Amino acid sequence: MLAAALAIAFVGQPRIMDCETLSAMAWDEDATKQAQAEKQHQDDLKTDKEVGEKYAKLADKEYKPSTDLEATKRVQRIGEEIADIANHNKVKASWGDQRLNPFDYTFKLVQSPVKDDINAFSLPGGYIYVFEGTVKFAESDDELAGVLGHEIAHAAFRHVATLQREESKFQLVQLPLILIALLAKGASTAGNVMQVTQLVDVATSGGWSVKAETAADYGGLQYLAKSKYNPTGMLTFMERLAQKDRQDPQLFADLGIFRTHPPSRERAEALEKHMKEMGLPIRRSEVSPSFRTVAKSGKDGTAEVMFNGRRIVQFAGADADSRAKEAVGHLNEFFDSVPDLFEVQPGDDGQILGRRKPLLDLEPEDAKIANESVDDLQADTVKAIRAAMYSLAYRVWDVR
Repeated sequence: MLAAALAIAFVGQPRIMDCETLSAMAWDEDATKQAQAEKQHQDDLKTDKEVGEKYAKLADKEYKPSTDLEATKRVQRIGEEIADIANHNKVKASWGDQRLNPFDYTFKLVQSPVKDDINAFSLPGGYIYVFEGTVKFAESDDELAGVLGHEIAHAAFRHVATLQREESKFQLVQLPLILIALLAKGASTAGNVMQVTQLVDVATSGGWSVKAETAADYGGLQYLAKSKYNPTGMLTFMERLAQKDRQDPQLFADLGIFRTHPPSRERAEALEKHMKEMGLPIRRSEVSPSFRTVAKSGKDGTAEVMFNGRRIVQFAGADADSRAKEAVGHLNEFFDSVPDLFEVQPGDDGQILGRRKPLLDLEPEDAKIANESVDDLQADTVKAIRAAMYSLAYRVWDVR
């Protein structure tokens, strides 16, 4: 078969090239570009590792390693599991390096500079530091996995290098100073305090922290969705931390890096939106005792149903435990949907309904031990459930 041909000048002589030759030349050109891109990628990763290693040595001088070996192993175990997912799965980065950037991650649990200081930070190249206060604050492995997934995403998306690329006034080797300065009390390890303060001001005023935190939230969420951990843990950790901020605004003045990017309603709403888009159920009761209804057996044969340390109802009789367990299941499912107060109502014969579905049934034995009528106990239990719902709504950003 005669192929189409094209005449190309080559060393002063005409040359006929068929389609196969042109295709081979194009393939060689693509292969060359791909090789160059891969080399640049490896150089970028190498730079991140070198910069991270340099400042990890600085951070190691600032923060003492935790003496809690069990907690240290817990952080390393969960961190390594999420890191393995990050190294083998390319996820969407709303801000940062879109490539798959694998690193040999190092997870260090360090003593909190201030008692129970809740914090964690990531240096380029995969150096992750977690304060002991963070582990104490996390109510489940799911919540701790959310924190670690967030920090891994910072490194995997090469956020420090991205800032350097977008802000020409920064040098890559300077940028980790921002993290150290924000975290270190008095910026004792950051060199010139005035210079570091200016770097921080530029970075935060440019919206870098907001973009970086939002991207790390989404990245961490995607990692958790591919893991054995419940992604809701990232959301509940943020919500509970924000509640502490509302209860004690001074807290964030002492929380290092959280001064510039505290948990916000916008971040929580973005996480919820992503979870819905990804088809991930939001079941707070599964990851945090603070959002969970529990049953507690009494010595006198009764059983209490509790939410956030407060009693909702007390059951009596031979089947008290089984009735409490059933009520817990219904209430957790109901509370996980973050219902409105009007959606819980009294039903017939001591029954209490949530969205017209049974939540629990009150019996004469329950009223007797409460020393009131079934009707009065029913009214009091509805009030207790609504009080729990109000507490829940306050902690999940909903305004009722």
